[in-house]
Amino acid sequence: MTPLKPAVSLAVLAVSLWLLMSRRLRHDLVGVLSALVLVATGVVTPLALLQDLSSTAVIVLASAMILAGVLSESGFLDLVGDRLAMAIGNEYASTLVVMLLTALLSGFVSDVALVLMFMPLIYSLASRFRKPASRYLLALSYAAILGGRYTMIGTSSNVVLESLWIQRFGRTLDIFAPTALGLEEALLGALVAALAVPLLVKSSRGAQPKLEELGPRSYLIEAEVPSGSPLVGMTVKELRKKLGVRVRRVRRTGRAIILRGGSSVLGEGMTLLLQVPKDKVPMLLSEKGLRTPLTGKPLYELLVPSGSPLVNNTVNEVNMRLGEVRVIGVSTTRSVRRLSSYPLAPGDALLVEGEEEKVARAALAYSLMPVRGRPLKGLNPRLAVAAVSGLGLAVGASLAGLNMALSFLAGAAVAVALAPAALRRAYTYIEWPTIVFVGTYVAVGQALVLSGLSSYLTPLSSSPFLLFLTSLVLANLAGNVASAALLGPLAVSSPHPITSVLAVAMGASSTFLTPFSHPANLIAYSAGGYEPRDFAIAGTVVVILIGLLTALTLH
Repeated sequence: MTPLKPAVSLAVLAVSLWLLMSRRLRHDLVGVLSALVLVATGVVTPLALLQDLSSTAVIVLASAMILAGVLSESGFLDLVGDRLAMAIGNEYASTLVVMLLTALLSGFVSDVALVLMFMPLIYSLASRFRKPASRYLLALSYAAILGGRYTMIGTSSNVVLESLWIQRFGRTLDIFAPTALGLEEALLGALVAALAVPLLVKSSRGAQPKLEELGPRSYLIEAEVPSGSPLVGMTVKELRKKLGVRVRRVRRTGRAIILRGGSSVLGEGMTLLLQVPKDKVPMLLSEKGLRTPLTGKPLYELLVPSGSPLVNNTVNEVNMRLGEVRVIGVSTTRSVRRLSSYPLAPGDALLVEGEEEKVARAALAYSLMPVRGRPLKGLNPRLAVAAVSGLGLAVGASLAGLNMALSFLAGAAVAVALAPAALRRAYTYIEWPTIVFVGTYVAVGQALVLSGLSSYLTPLSSSPFLLFLTSLVLANLAGNVASAALLGPLAVSSPHPITSVLAVAMGASSTFLTPFSHPANLIAYSAGGYEPRDFAIAGTVVVILIGLLTALTLH
């Protein structure tokens, strides 16, 4: 070995860590530049770099992102979370259920995807309990990060450790290897996040308003009570409690029925004009007791400007002109007696259903303005079945002993095969900067081993708890993937590899102390208007809990 190699490895490590901590370059660019320098100086061979780019970590992570993307887009998790929150009602109990559900799902679904999925539910809870959303957003981020630790595919750092284990021992580490410790930490941590974190951080006054808050809050949608509906005999007040919607008008066989407050009873053949909050639309779609125009296609919000040719057209006429794009609901300040005969006015917002390309063409043709770029999700049963089937196949095949990379690749293939719409979006489900960083920055950790520099860190490998502390600090400064990539080789080479790998897994996935250590934290940081000290205060409490549980288990 030439004396130059240890020096180059140490320089690359120092510069890359500085770039990651200072945020001067995107993390994927840091990974690519680090790998290129190591290859150019002969520390790492081109073949080894190519193997890293096609490693188990990269394949499993990309496949898991596709599965998480399909599940997220199906609207299934949104529906489950909203149903649970409505059934409970109490602020603290509702918050606890959402955080525990987030932690449990994070073992198999991207933590970032979960935060984005449940943010509308958090806004809904905040509105219902008359509290600022910043009271809950940080706890949501923590719950998502906590949950990833209890499986080997739940977070990027665990996937990196799995790949390093395979390189070292030639066999996979059980997907549930960290479950005993990880699930305990995830559930207790989520409990602390739900109950203690809202009390530790001040409700921010600087939170940036979101489109979920600024756009139309609700839409008028018509629904029919069909024959044999379980809602027959239910009062209007009971319907509101069950679905979270208001009944504005009732018709039967074309005649209006006068409502007698909340005591009015629903009957067969009634047509209800419902005021539906945006976040309750998925629940309306899944309610079997109501017949609605919703079919499960993507929902978009469009604003009617004064120059649109649809102004003064009734909803029924608009639907005839739009063709395959249908108006499902209207948000307006004017009185509406019957949705189909309501003439559109400037400033009205439309809830339309249709494929994205067709909605875009209709918006362009009739001068309609999109309220937001992404669709308002309803429940898509086909996507839900595809995602659950693919995820079940991936986990089942892994447990049966099939190579983890092949298992998750097959699961992702099944998911997109069962849902052609997901096939077109598969590329967008993958967080490519993360994939590139994982595939390239592993080379830095390997360079430390190949250059002999890892021998100076041998004292760390002899103490799993020291590995835990070091990985925790490094993860909060440079990110969880960097922590796992640098300390993973030491863990798998230690006298007690399984214990050491678990220690690094728990430490690297404890990114609670800074807003920049994890993408989920960044989302909460921006949406909640927090300050760095909020993460330092709340994160310290969670880290102390995780440290105590890890120390007790490792010893």
